[in-house]
Amino acid sequence: MLTTKKDGAASAPGRPSAYGRTAPALAAAGLGARLARYKYFYVLLLPAILFYFVFNYIPMYGIVLAFKHYRFNTPSALGNLPLISYIGQFMNMEWVGLQWFEMLGSRPDFWRAFTNTLLISFYRILFGFPAPIILALLMNEVQRDGVKRVYQTVYTFPHFLSWVLIAGVLFGILSTNGALNQLIVKLGGDRTQFLTDTSLFRGLLVSTEIWKSVGWGSIIFLAAIAGIDPQLYEAATIDGAGRWKSLLHVTWPGITTTAVILLILQVGNILNAGFDQVLNMMNPAVYEVGDIIDTYVFRMSFWDPKNFGFTTAVGLFKSVINFALLVAANWGARLLGQQGLF
Repeated sequence: MLTTKKDGAASAPGRPSAYGRTAPALAAAGLGARLARYKYFYVLLLPAILFYFVFNYIPMYGIVLAFKHYRFNTPSALGNLPLISYIGQFMNMEWVGLQWFEMLGSRPDFWRAFTNTLLISFYRILFGFPAPIILALLMNEVQRDGVKRVYQTVYTFPHFLSWVLIAGVLFGILSTNGALNQLIVKLGGDRTQFLTDTSLFRGLLVSTEIWKSVGWGSIIFLAAIAGIDPQLYEAATIDGAGRWKSLLHVTWPGITTTAVILLILQVGNILNAGFDQVLNMMNPAVYEVGDIIDTYVFRMSFWDPKNFGFTTAVGLFKSVINFALLVAANWGARLLGQQGLF
């Protein structure tokens, strides 16, 4: 029995692959045989595997600090070899159990940072998540390719600017003697403390994040739109659908899966509220509304009396909550009939 390919050529089931063996034979081959056959592909993967192993998996041993009392001069139980000596130090440190987690639950400054993180992340999802979708849909309606490329360049450029640079520009514009306040004074108004007003700071964080990331985020949705079969638009036009109806019944269903997956990832990242941005834009006057978990950990680790055990416990607590939210968001998406991450 023959099977027909799209180009009209006929081939028999079990035809040898480019590597000289049939698909069933490859599936039945042992792991060693498959590794040998595709060795060059695995060599290409090796740098990425080493990167994640060294920087993501080996540091996981440091989680034990959340249950120990960190002392810098603790003697190593494994000698003085680089890296191994640190592991040996951790082994010799005093075990304190859940002491740091109990301390975490009793500190009002931590719960303030936790609340701020949730609120800022919630505002980002509420206002920031739809922004790249809307921008991608609007740019998809631009008919001239040259104009579309200009728009993409203009909206994507801010993504490549560092938060240090953006914070400096904002300070020059929004400070007490900045350009905006000088304009307000010339128009007869009073100066506004934009950078130290607690009622404005969260909105400033959310709006600048949207401005910086909206263009970059729209690229994913533009790619998803480009993958929609043009025949669907032709069929919708024949049925009398205009641009709005085509958007609702062809474009949006075509990018729904992408949007759901990105939303799941964003919900699972909800306790990461943008360390770089907040650290560069925050000042003591807005700690009450701007201090997030990451800046709290940074300050407790390097500015206040150092307690690496406590800050490790805070980081572990944040990771567990993020993981639980990721699983819950994925479960909710699958419950609603959408494709999840797993």
